[in-house]
Amino acid sequence: MEETRKKVDIWSICMYLILYSMAGFVIETVFGAFTKRVIESRKSFLYGPFCAIYGIGAISMILFLKNEKNNGKLFLKGAIIGAFVEYAMSFICEKFYGVTWWDYSNMWLDIHGRTCLFYAVSWGILAIILIKFVHPYVDKFIDIIRQRKAVFQVITMLLIAFFSVDALLTNYALKAFYYRVSIENNLNIQDKNDVQNKYAKIQENQNFMSFVNQYYDNEKMLKTYPNMMIKEKNNQSVYVESLVDGVDPYYYRLGEAF
Repeated sequence: MEETRKKVDIWSICMYLILYSMAGFVIETVFGAFTKRVIESRKSFLYGPFCAIYGIGAISMILFLKNEKNNGKLFLKGAIIGAFVEYAMSFICEKFYGVTWWDYSNMWLDIHGRTCLFYAVSWGILAIILIKFVHPYVDKFIDIIRQRKAVFQVITMLLIAFFSVDALLTNYALKAFYYRVSIENNLNIQDKNDVQNKYAKIQENQNFMSFVNQYYDNEKMLKTYPNMMIKEKNNQSVYVESLVDGVDPYYYRLGEAF
């Protein structure tokens, strides 16, 4: 119990971000395998096995709920925090990149398609599992590494550096992919003129375009983000998979090698 009350410092937060983002990647991959019967990418960035929404959600719950003992309150607060994080991440991705990875518009008690009651309940359950059962052991694991303070800090800095570079490269690749798919398929998106101008400027930079076309072509991007959607002005979400020919968005269909 004493360990859950200790002060959370920036080094711990950075390690939580890495560890829980990786755990989220595993959870999402298993969830995708059971619900869609395919092995597909469920990660946030192009290279590392990170699902950042889980890392951010876990950190938020740890900071606000680490001393909560009542399971009912833990569930309710966890559901609220999880729903807020999910809504915020969906909003940010749509505003910054023009894309979304989920749309709950057809689910009961959704909020703008960004979150809904079912997944809020799921977050509440995860909050209990995290705070009561998982996090105490994660803290013990981190404490073992921290016994060699310099080694712990070097490992943490290297992981965060990789995480940050991965996020930065993903930022540029996602924007270029969004511009390319939206303009080449003449989608009726918001700020279409602005997107056309940005895409034209990217095409003028031949070195950058060559780099993007070589390393972040449609196949690479769709296999990394198989559930990506672009929202048009009519508020309808278009799956990018339906716009890209000749590329299966998954790696394996269960029971059948791809």
